[in-house]
Order: sequence, then structure tokens, then C-alpha cells
Amino acid sequence: MKKAISLLLAFIIVFSLCIPAFAAKECSCEILPVVYVPGFGAGIYQNPGTEEEVAVFPPEQEAFDEALPDIIKAVVMGLIFRNYEAFGTYAIKAATPLIGGMACNPDGTSPENVGTEPCKMPSFDSHQITNYEFSATDVDESVGEYYFLYDWRLDPVENAKELKVFIEAVKTVTGHDEIVLSCHSQGNTVVASYLHLYGSNGISKLIFLSPAFKGLSLVGTLLTRTATVEDKGEAVTEFVKGIMDYDLVQNQLIIALLSSLEKAGILDAILGLLQDILDSQLDRVFDEFLIDVMGTMPGVWSFVPDEYYEAAKKSIFRGLEKYSKLEEKTDYYHYNVQNNVEKLIDEALANGTSVFISAGYNISNIPITPGKAEHSDFMIDTKYMTIGATCAPIGETLGSGHSQIGTDCGHNHISPDKKIDASTCAYPEYTWFVKGNAHNAFDTEYRNFIKWAILFDGQPTIRSNEQYPQFLEEKDGVLCGSDGIEFKETRSNLKIIFESLAAMIKEAIAKN
Repeated sequence: MKKAISLLLAFIIVFSLCIPAFAAKECSCEILPVVYVPGFGAGIYQNPGTEEEVAVFPPEQEAFDEALPDIIKAVVMGLIFRNYEAFGTYAIKAATPLIGGMACNPDGTSPENVGTEPCKMPSFDSHQITNYEFSATDVDESVGEYYFLYDWRLDPVENAKELKVFIEAVKTVTGHDEIVLSCHSQGNTVVASYLHLYGSNGISKLIFLSPAFKGLSLVGTLLTRTATVEDKGEAVTEFVKGIMDYDLVQNQLIIALLSSLEKAGILDAILGLLQDILDSQLDRVFDEFLIDVMGTMPGVWSFVPDEYYEAAKKSIFRGLEKYSKLEEKTDYYHYNVQNNVEKLIDEALANGTSVFISAGYNISNIPITPGKAEHSDFMIDTKYMTIGATCAPIGETLGSGHSQIGTDCGHNHISPDKKIDASTCAYPEYTWFVKGNAHNAFDTEYRNFIKWAILFDGQPTIRSNEQYPQFLEEKDGVLCGSDGIEFKETRSNLKIIFESLAAMIKEAIAKN
């Protein structure tokens, strides 16, 4: 009997000593941990996390070396000899070593032993945002950024389930019941899926940066096979202007040359030749290669805007049974998440979660979509990122007499340059526009802007900080309110020479 009592007492003592190890940590700091969900582009590997790991995206140098001869052959045969069939053959051969290894199975799952490196789970309890460095490639204990790594090729809804596990681990190691959830680009599709599955309990603030949760016209155009470059000379010129730093002399030369070629009609002539190649070979390239690579990735399908979606399914899936499981996944995301983003955000706001949306504008979208070039951050259309902003075509304005289209809330939502009417956004008071901000541009001033939003006590609005009004622009290294003054090209002597040379080339082409 005494022996039994002794064993019982020993068990109680040991168990009581273990209780602190299981108890949740308590943190007295007032800074919430930040979970960051990045966008498209994490490395994809064969045998990830092992000694046999080989990168398939981004491709290694050996893949480029293998593809280079076929790239040269495709250019020569297509552009010089106009043998479009040969162009298609060599283009497919070149693309295979570059991106072929990324392909998913027809059901949208990843082939065995292909994927990202394992996500580094949070294992520390130090989190200070004082020196917050946004979009770091690795988790840095000194800044408190908890970086969620995921396979961007796969279903955002499935990735959201993994995000749930990650968030709970962050709460455990920090002792906080709430977090700030920050996401960029495709990361927004994962976070939107998370809101669909779990709601916003435990999330103090949602930071949506360059959101892809409504899709990209670029991907919609590609998957519906409606890409066009014909008569896009002006759009190409505006696109290059938008992504180049005009302060650099070499960029001024490129812009001057391109503008001269565009005005002389030479650029449109070159693009017309490329259009002939597209018309001849696009279907073949899709059917023989792209469908089974990009078309099998649920993550890519999350980029298809609603107005393209059903046509894209007919173009890619073509009613084939082998894609039926993939189609179920894409349908679930599209109709339950993408088409319900406003409802999901509304529910988060009603639950006390703050919302912040930031988007770039005044950069032409990649000039392959039908119609005039529209505002983007180089990758994603401004109208989609902001859930409904009214945007003038690139190079134009809404007009001096334009009045706000949305409900009059007593605040001006028209940009100083008359290019954006933000009153039609789903959340005009919580949506910021950064002029000329490219998709992956996170310089110091932009990071400080995001840091302010994260640290703001409560719901930040476009009137919360005079330094950060709704329409922003970086000038002399400082992010401040945009004044609407447009970039003006100067007619340098070199530009005049370029224009004269372009006119001579155009005349020679016409004579021949």
C-alpha cells in the first residue's frame, strides 16, 4: 500500500513539474506577431529538402544552356525566315527544360517528390517589428516576421489549411491570441481561402498588398487563347515607360528609340509579324505543351478573373474526363472564394478585423490583352487589385468634368491626375494607390508605409495620416501624396535623330 502511495505521489510531482511546459506563454508586449504570406515564385524542386534536391523553378543554368540553341532557332526561323511551323517546334523544345518540370498531374496534385522546400515552422518567441524588413526571404528573429512558405502551383484552398496550422503555431510560440495577417500577390488567394474556411477570429488586421484575389487579365487572356499584340506599338511603349527608371541615361535612350519606332509605325510592323506567329502557332503550343504544364496548376487557375473563367475552362479542359478532378478544385475556389471576396472581407470587418489594401497604378498591363492598355502594377490590373476602381485607359484621363461614380461619401476619391476614380472600389476608405509602384517593388519608403499600417491602432483609413493619403507617389526617395504632374518626354537631339532614322527605315520598307 505504501509503495502504491509513493508511486502516486511521484507521478503527481512529475506531472506538476511538466505543467509549465504545456502552459501557453504570456507576452506583455503590445506588438502583435505578423504572419506574411508571399506571392507566386517560391522555388520548386525535385526531391526538395534532400541531398538530391534539384531546382526546376527557377530553372538552373544547365536548363538555360540546353534551351538556348532552340531559342535561337525559333527566333531565326520565325522572325527571319517566317517558317512558323519550325518556330512552334523549337519554341516547345526550348520551353521543356525551362518550365516542363513544374507540371502538375491532370488532377491538379503535384507529382511525387516535386514541390517547395518544407516550410520552416515558427520556433522562437521573440517578435519586434521595430526594424521590420518587409518581404524578407527568410524568417528573421529580429523583426518578428513569420514567413509562410507554400507550393504556389497548388490549390489555394488546400494551402489555406496549411496556413491554419502555421498560424496556430505562431500563436503558440509567441503567446499571442491574435496576429496580423499580411499577404502579397498570390498570397491573397490563400488568405481569402483561409477566410472562407475559418473566418477572421484571431486576426487583428488583414494587410492586402497587390492582391490577386480577383485575378489577372494577363492569365485570363492566355487561358482563353485571346492574346494579341497587333497594333500594340503604343501600348508596348507605355509599358516600357512604366517599368523603367527615367533618371537613368540608358533608359532614356531606350524610351526615345522605342517612341521613335512607334511613331514611325515600325514597332507595329514588328508586332504584326509576331501576331502572325501567334495566330499560326498559339493553339499548337497550348495543346502540345502549355495545357499540361500551366493548365494543370490550380494556383494558376486562381488568377483567372470571373469574366474569363468559363471560356478558359472550355479552352483548356475541353470537357476531357482526365481534368475533371482539377475542374472541381478550380470551380470550388472560383465560386466560393474569388466570387465572394467582398463577402469574406465584409464578414471580417464585422468581426472587428481591420482591413488595408494597397495597389500600384500608372503602369500598363503586359500588352497582350485585347483593347486599350489598362492600369496595373506591371502584373495585376489595378481594377482587380482594388475590387472595382474605375480607371482611365493608360495615357488618357477620366476627363476634367468627371464626377465620382460611387456613392457620395463626402470625400474625394478621384486621383489628382484624373486617372482613377476610387469611389467605385469595394472599400474606398481603406484602399490606397501608389503611382508607378511595380509589383515586386518594396523599397524602404514603401516598407515604412506598410509598417505604419501594421502598427496603426485600429482601422487605418485614407485620412488617418496626412503623409499617406489615398493617392501616393515616390518623389526624391520619399513616398508622399501624388500631385498629378505627368512625366514629359524631352525632345533631345538624340531623340530627333532616332525619329529621322525611323522615318527613313519606314520609307525604305514602303518602297520595297
